[in-house]
Amino acid sequence: MQHLRQCAILGLARSRFNSTKTHGNLYDVVVIGGGHAGTEACAAAARMGARTLLLTHKLETIGEMSCNPSFGGIGKGHLMREVDALDGVCARCCDVSGVHYKVLNKRRGPAVWGPRAQIDRQLYKRAVQQNLFNTANLEIRAAAVDNLLIEPDENTQSGARCGGVLLENGELVRSRTVVLTTGTFLRAHINIGLEVRPAGRIGDAPAKALGEALNTLGFRMGRLKTGTPPRIARSSVDFSRLQKHDGDDPPTPFSFLNRDVWLSASEQMPCYLTYTTPRVNEIVQNNLHVNRHVTEEVTGPRYCPSIESKVLRFGPKVHQVWLEPEGFDSPLCYPQGISCTLPHAQQVELVRAIAGLEHAEVVQPGYGVEYDFIDPRELYPTLETKRVTGLFFAGQLNGTTGYEEAAAQGIIAGANAAGKTLHTDGRQLNISRTEGYIGVLIDDLTSLGTNEPYRMFTSRAEFRLSLRPDNADMRLTQKGYDFGLVSEQRYQHFQQTENKLKAGIEALRGLQKHSNFWRQALHLPQSKASIPKSAFDMLGVPADNIAVDDLINLCPDELGWLRDDGDIAARLKIEALYAFFVDEQQRDVEDVRREERLCIPANIDYFSKSLSLSNEERQKLALIQPQTIAAASRIQGVTPSTILRILKHVKKSEALQAL
Repeated sequence: MQHLRQCAILGLARSRFNSTKTHGNLYDVVVIGGGHAGTEACAAAARMGARTLLLTHKLETIGEMSCNPSFGGIGKGHLMREVDALDGVCARCCDVSGVHYKVLNKRRGPAVWGPRAQIDRQLYKRAVQQNLFNTANLEIRAAAVDNLLIEPDENTQSGARCGGVLLENGELVRSRTVVLTTGTFLRAHINIGLEVRPAGRIGDAPAKALGEALNTLGFRMGRLKTGTPPRIARSSVDFSRLQKHDGDDPPTPFSFLNRDVWLSASEQMPCYLTYTTPRVNEIVQNNLHVNRHVTEEVTGPRYCPSIESKVLRFGPKVHQVWLEPEGFDSPLCYPQGISCTLPHAQQVELVRAIAGLEHAEVVQPGYGVEYDFIDPRELYPTLETKRVTGLFFAGQLNGTTGYEEAAAQGIIAGANAAGKTLHTDGRQLNISRTEGYIGVLIDDLTSLGTNEPYRMFTSRAEFRLSLRPDNADMRLTQKGYDFGLVSEQRYQHFQQTENKLKAGIEALRGLQKHSNFWRQALHLPQSKASIPKSAFDMLGVPADNIAVDDLINLCPDELGWLRDDGDIAARLKIEALYAFFVDEQQRDVEDVRREERLCIPANIDYFSKSLSLSNEERQKLALIQPQTIAAASRIQGVTPSTILRILKHVKKSEALQAL
């Protein structure tokens, strides 16, 4: 059997497979892994009409939320909306399983709002499984995959094609394409103190044979680590000493198909805020010698670090700890902010050093996971591998972190795998950086690679004023429908919304009056100069804070139809607010593109206050010393707004020197 497995990966002695059990049917797409990337991938492929098989270790863990009990957030919420715009699964499941909904960053503009929800783990998993188990064209089996069937193919650029998978029991499953979504399971082990166990998640075995198979194929691989906090019994927490935070009223759904979530505002569960203490820092510092995970050189998540990493990096600083509910029937709460890998006894001591948790019962210790990942520069933007035709990678396997990043990759990989078998014209589903955060994510990964778990932020997007959570459907649903990914039901809903938005904008722009007429009618101070302005123009003046309802009351004959559609009215307000700024941003982007070859002076001072750079950006730019604007724009962690500031700084310096 071992020799057979070696033959499978090397594509040798094809006839040897005749001696094994072979599945009699040929699948269009086989998806390996039932996590957030895998569920979106198999649902996408099946939705397109491809004969799809999902292979996962355990049926009962499909849709499992391995770490935090939440979806969304700043940047991540954008990805959720975009996955939903492409008819994905996760947003709709969150709308029927959330226990606490809140839009983050509301003090800023709508472009960077972050829809987020605390999720009931069991309800979410049940919703995902119910969705998948009732999806046409999708078969689901519990089986471990040991190897890939790689066959020579002179008609492909890579010279090799993935023709299926070899299961642990020796069965060969043939498929035209394979999507690999192994998450943190590839040759993984977990760490608690000095204890090491082979596992990709506590209680679940790692994918060791598959990791070795990918290594044999020659894929560039690296090692990353992540962690999760201890779970605490809710009954042992003194909530009276903590800051209570309620969900939004009304709760905002993730999915464009839903106007409401499944529960009312009053039924939501609260979150609670507390803080670490100096004693926490002491416990971490005094126990580094028994903390294998932290002292290893494997790179962990910079933007969601363990409490040990925060103590080592920031010294005596106090850190927030959010106590998040895990579900209505769950006896546990999740202490967001104290991911740790200390021995169990020291974790109990650390937890009880936090205000309100002095008598807390640690039901499950936190742990760290180390796992293999593939250098994502091995992939095309379709997420197909360059080395093997028909083989796609998605999720944490590609070096990302988080459910949302995984789901975004999964839907693209699944769609392109299905498209490879169904679209004879060779069409591919590619989303550019100008179209969506999914495009930013995939372009960053496939162009730049990553040496740390990649997390999405709004600052990574050059076009974030137009890539808003509210307009993801207007940006992506038509594209998804044209590719065959979006259902008729979704598309009809999109068309109705699009028609209403267009009609609303047309009606608002058609109402032309002098600005002082509007200001007098809306009880605003008169301006010195009165110029012709449309209702749409007035709605877009941030300082005046004009609501659509104000204009409806003023012009009921023309706008009265909007009164009963609060969702469209809210979207019209956002469209008006950003109309000018989107145009201005586009001009800035065009300036950067025109000036990409502009040389950056060797003596530029990146630490100058006039540039207003972050410490991270200063360090990277000073170290790399890019010679052109284009080179600076490709440095990971250097934001588009920073590139624009450098461009303006260089041009201003040149102008001064010319005087």
